[in-house]
Amino acid sequence: MNFTVRCEPDQKIIFYKHWGNLKTEDIGYVWENKFLKMPEFTELGYNLFSDYSEAIFDMSVKDVDFIIEFMRHLIPILKGKKQSIIITDPTSTAASLIFENEVNQEIGFNVKIFSTKDAALKWLQSS
Repeated sequence: MNFTVRCEPDQKIIFYKHWGNLKTEDIGYVWENKFLKMPEFTELGYNLFSDYSEAIFDMSVKDVDFIIEFMRHLIPILKGKKQSIIITDPTSTAASLIFENEVNQEIGFNVKIFSTKDAALKWLQSS
């Protein structure tokens, strides 16, 4: 699994980058072993910048339902937070757009898909 996670306290953002093949289990691992153990994410209200520009999703649209169900248990942490997601692979974009719509409606986690880092960061920093 190829990923990095770092915090930027001045911006109140957690920067997450994943490259290579990306499976549902990989995302679950990062959430359970990184984000949910970080007070910046769970208590201090940091937003999430997820860079998958060098990743290819190895998952199906059905996996979106699994991820949404996992996130239902995290509504108290996620509701009102923002996550920008950078995707450049066309196949990965389709599943991500379905995820974006579902998570916004079902969880109240404000997620938006971008193709550039600048646009993703600008949106994340806006109020």
